[in-house]
Amino acid sequence: MTPLKASIAIAYVCSIFYCVVLSTSGLAERRLLEKEFIQISSEVERLSVENSVLEEREKRLQNDAYALEKEARKYYLLSESAHVLKFVEVKTQTVDSNHVPKAADIRLDMSVKEPPLFLLRFFYLSFSVFLCLGVYFKLKRLPPMSKHKTLN
Repeated sequence: MTPLKASIAIAYVCSIFYCVVLSTSGLAERRLLEKEFIQISSEVERLSVENSVLEEREKRLQNDAYALEKEARKYYLLSESAHVLKFVEVKTQTVDSNHVPKAADIRLDMSVKEPPLFLLRFFYLSFSVFLCLGVYFKLKRLPPMSKHKTLN
């Protein structure tokens, strides 16, 4: 096999690997998207459960004066003889820019971080180029082999 054919064969194998694993529709990209999908779906599930709990609590507090007094005593440390007045608020859409994350929202991520995909692509392409060049120059430097005679 000539050095050029060997280098072209290695370049072909490297390009197929790149297309299958590292391309924009490859396995690595698909794995990242699946991780992101799982993370987002778990976040949506958690938020829907939290939303249903808060909606139930809001309905209970709107309809039950005793539950409203109990919540007020719990959060505002009111005595039993204190009276709770219920005010109706006009709902306006305001964005709270000073949102402080709850303790449940803070998660420690102790997993090993993966390098970004563009960095893997860059190093793989540079490795492939240097591999092809190395094979070509190494095979070019070898002494030519004698041709084998074929038996008839």
